[in-house]
Amino acid sequence: MTSFSHVIIGVMALTLLFAVPSSVSAQLEKASLISVGRTNLLDTYLSQEKATGLEIRYTWEKANRKMLKASADSIPTLSHWSYLFTQEAFVTKAGTRGNSNSFLGAIYNLRYGWHYNIDPAPLNIRFGLLGDFTLGGLYNTRNSNNPAQMRLGLNIDPSVMATWRFTIKGKPFALHYEAAMPWMGIAFSPNYGQSYYEIFTRGNYDHNVVFVSPFSGVQLHQMLTFDFRLWHTTFTVGYLGDIRQMKVNSLKYHQYTHAFTFGWRY
Repeated sequence: MTSFSHVIIGVMALTLLFAVPSSVSAQLEKASLISVGRTNLLDTYLSQEKATGLEIRYTWEKANRKMLKASADSIPTLSHWSYLFTQEAFVTKAGTRGNSNSFLGAIYNLRYGWHYNIDPAPLNIRFGLLGDFTLGGLYNTRNSNNPAQMRLGLNIDPSVMATWRFTIKGKPFALHYEAAMPWMGIAFSPNYGQSYYEIFTRGNYDHNVVFVSPFSGVQLHQMLTFDFRLWHTTFTVGYLGDIRQMKVNSLKYHQYTHAFTFGWRY
């Protein structure tokens, strides 16, 4: 690993270190979401063909905003800062025209960081930075040689969130939008024509830890949801879009997902 890669790791480690929640909180929001949709993927390490199929994803999200201590002659107020902790796990089954079960994939994604809040009523707008960790893999059922590809990366993501709360006939509703775009980080990738046997058994390193940025592939995660109250529970429905792509070591990868999302907030 190069010295530059060590610097990037250090920067992102510090970002995660300082993203430690306060023990005193006033606004705690949690959400559990399930997304089902179509995905389009390509991984030239495994195949030159694009594949399409089904993706099922579970997302758990927690946002916390602390209360500032009040002086003797004032009332407590909300801090401008909040933290966000998101975990996602999704599985993919996709195929080409010749084989509808060509690819099986699974990915775990963790995002953790701080947002600065502004509150022009009835809006709440947040913007900040997130540490973004990805671990997973893709398996090609037709390959006997190099049948699998690992996904491993660590990024810093600029992030924005916005919530508009309103009422209709006295009933509460909300529109919620969030987006995160990986800005810089590191990722694992074999080189063109290099096998995992060479990397992990023989120890032949060949630029397998690479620096990534929008220049190596623009990525974007976004979600738009509508919240409503029913049976004393806040339900949410909406859209999830996830664009993941990377071009390094003469290899290309992408996974584009568009999904219907539903769940609840508590």
